[in-house]
Amino acid sequence: MLLNLNIKNLAVFEDISISFDNGFNVITGETGAGKSILIDALFLLIGYRASKELIRNGNKKAYISAAFDITDNLNVLDYLNQNNILIEEDDYLIISREILNSGKSINKINNNIVSISILKELGVFLLDIYGQFEQQYIYKKENHIVLLDNLASGELANELSEYESLYKEYRHKLLKVREIEDKLINKDSKIEQYTYEINEIEEAILKEDEEDNLIRELKKISNIKEIKTNLYEIEGNLTQNDSSAINIINHSYSLLTKISNFDDHINEYLQKLDIIIDELQDLTFNIINYSESLDIDEEKLDEIDKRISLINRLKRKYGFSIIKIFEYKDELKKEYTILLEADNKLSKLNKELEIIKSKLAEKASIITKARQKIAEYIEKNIVKELDDLNMKNAKFKVNIITKSDFSINGVDDIEFLMCTNSGSNFNSIQKIVSGGEASRIMLAFKKLGSDNLYKSTLIFDEIDTGISGKTAQMAGNKMKFISKNTQVICITHSPQIASISETHFMIEKNNVLDKTVSHIKKLHNDEKINEVARLLSGMNITVKSLNNAKELIEESNK
Repeated sequence: MLLNLNIKNLAVFEDISISFDNGFNVITGETGAGKSILIDALFLLIGYRASKELIRNGNKKAYISAAFDITDNLNVLDYLNQNNILIEEDDYLIISREILNSGKSINKINNNIVSISILKELGVFLLDIYGQFEQQYIYKKENHIVLLDNLASGELANELSEYESLYKEYRHKLLKVREIEDKLINKDSKIEQYTYEINEIEEAILKEDEEDNLIRELKKISNIKEIKTNLYEIEGNLTQNDSSAINIINHSYSLLTKISNFDDHINEYLQKLDIIIDELQDLTFNIINYSESLDIDEEKLDEIDKRISLINRLKRKYGFSIIKIFEYKDELKKEYTILLEADNKLSKLNKELEIIKSKLAEKASIITKARQKIAEYIEKNIVKELDDLNMKNAKFKVNIITKSDFSINGVDDIEFLMCTNSGSNFNSIQKIVSGGEASRIMLAFKKLGSDNLYKSTLIFDEIDTGISGKTAQMAGNKMKFISKNTQVICITHSPQIASISETHFMIEKNNVLDKTVSHIKKLHNDEKINEVARLLSGMNITVKSLNNAKELIEESNK
């Protein structure tokens, strides 16, 4: 049960707090006063997407919180326990959401920060919101199976959960089977191709750094003449010319020797020159030897050229680098092994698949029988509910067809069929049902399921769209009847529905200091009469409309 709702800086609401009662709560107000924002706030609390555009102008964030009494809501208590969200016994469940102007939000349950997914999963057990545009829900055939299953959830919940697990396993194995079957197409030719390519790569005996080494070697052999020419010139500069380095250093050595008798420090320089002369002579010797060893090896050049051509050819076929060629070879080997083992693996998977199919068929049969049972209940009782909602002579049929293959929902194809007038044939709902009739059909389903709503709060947002007068009063009576088992909150423009409420709230929009601000208040009896009179006659409330409103409320109270 929703006890309290607080909203701060959300669109037209600056700071409001609403304390709801058990039973039938109604909210009214002029168009644009903020009724849709109230519904948006409730949607946000159960994990719907937050938009920074909802933040009131001039503020950096908006805040919504709600308190729920979950004393008898075993589904909520079980969910909280499974997700390790601890709430003290006898505490209320408090959900809060802070929407930041970055578009992100901070979500909490009793001060524990939680994810959006937690709010969504928990919200199913707290609020059941039927919006003014959700009358389209009944028009879509794929939703009919959901509506039926919701009515049978107590009986079907475990069966559907077990079936879904089996179905996911079935789909997984089926995909594996198809994957292997695809691989087995042209198996012999694939094995032949893989064998050829693996052998071609392995026979090349490639090495990771081989290509770089070959390129360096090729560069060296291709430029031997230039290398030798420069080495000979360097040799001459070091030893052969009059101005060679060795001659200049020898001359310097002689000069130092002459003056060494005059200064003991000179001997230190002479020792260093001795080392330099030895190193220069060694360097010259090494250069001469290396230069004489260099020779153009045409055979070696041809060998390198062929090797590089082979590597380039393999790169074009199998990868743009030697590493990629190795990776391709490893993948080929995996595919080759899979192909060799494919027949055995396929046989094993098919056996496993048959076992799962057998279990699925058994579980699907149980589900079908349960659906047929609830279908009989719906056909028998929905007509009574629709009759109460002024859809006289309406007939309702649940068409269940068994499909040839499994789906996530079982093997049942379910469609609701109706005839709305005596003597007419059954037809698809989307073809013959108006918007107002669709609203009444959905209300009838909510009534049938009111004993099975997990003690959640039912919220109707302008369900009176397309209906008025006597029919609206019937819809109000239906909601009031539902509210005996579960809390109902209804946003309405209908005076008939408003008159039936046990608790009446009104949203008003005012301009304060050039700002539009909406407020909400609980109406006492005289205020309720005035508001119902406004709904009856518009802004010009007359004595007659007040008397009509009073009479309508008194009649409803009876």
